[in-house]
Amino acid sequence: MEMLRLENIYKQYNQGELSVTALNNINLTVNEGEFVSIMGSSGSGKSTMMNILGCLDSPTEGLYLLEGEDVSKYNDSKLAEVRNKKIGFVFQSFNLLPKMTAIENVELPMVYSNVPIKIRHEKAKAALEKVGLEKRIHHKPNELSGGQRQRVAIARALVNNPAIIMADEPTGNLDSKSTFEIMEIFQRLNDEGTTIVMVTHEPDVATYTKRIVTFKDGNIINDAPVTERTIAGEGVN
Repeated sequence: MEMLRLENIYKQYNQGELSVTALNNINLTVNEGEFVSIMGSSGSGKSTMMNILGCLDSPTEGLYLLEGEDVSKYNDSKLAEVRNKKIGFVFQSFNLLPKMTAIENVELPMVYSNVPIKIRHEKAKAALEKVGLEKRIHHKPNELSGGQRQRVAIARALVNNPAIIMADEPTGNLDSKSTFEIMEIFQRLNDEGTTIVMVTHEPDVATYTKRIVTFKDGNIINDAPVTERTIAGEGVN
């Protein structure tokens, strides 16, 4: 089943009298259950691509179907609704609120969805257990390591049962041990059926995924399965 489909996507930015094309006629399909990494150097278009996939921005031209729903022409309020219901975000900088505990941070998406307090608490606790943080639920971000903070962010991304997780450089601020642990969690979630699209500039991190889409100058220059995939705990397959 198709999770998302892009058809003839263009994204242009106006800088004074100049028009800059960030994405040039992009066509891409991601199916349910895939684990895809998006790679490319700075200025290649990968960040613009992630913003459009995550409904944080709209294309200048083209069609974007998310679970069969055309979101490419939605206004800001409708895009916000799609983001909250269908997409879980994981960012390089974690984006946790410093004065809130881990469980309170994970509950946030459900606050915006008006989920009752008791259900919010139960679902947030279950999400934190899923990423191995059941003993840290009352710790604030400054009491957690970088890897633990990213686990909280992953739990927050999962808590509304999104159709897809969008991860933007999720290991960019982590050491190699924490990177391994985070990618192990992503692989386990994917094995359980979660669709994941991840932006990374690190080739070794991309090998944990199943497919690599490479951008250059706003174009897709390569789209291929990972032939030597790193499986967390098992090495390279």
